[in-house]
Amino acid sequence: MLKLYAIYTLTGDEERFLGQAYLTEKDLEAVEESFTGLLKAEYHITLTDGDRVNVNTIDSIEEIADDGGE
Repeated sequence: MLKLYAIYTLTGDEERFLGQAYLTEKDLEAVEESFTGLLKAEYHITLTDGDRVNVNTIDSIEEIADDGGE
C-alpha cells in the first residue's frame, strides 16, 4: 500500500523540504537503511512532481495523513 510522505534534507543547520512522494514498503526500507548506513546500492524515489531523489540525500520523512478526499 502506498502512503504519502513529505521528504526533507538538511542544508547546513536548516531542514529543507524536497517534496512529497508516495512510498512503498520497499521504499521505506531503503530510506531506513540509508539512515542506518546499511544501504548497499543506490536507490531513488520519485517525488510527486516527477523529480527523482537518491535516498541517501533524505534526512527525514513525515507521513502525510490521508484526509479521505474531503
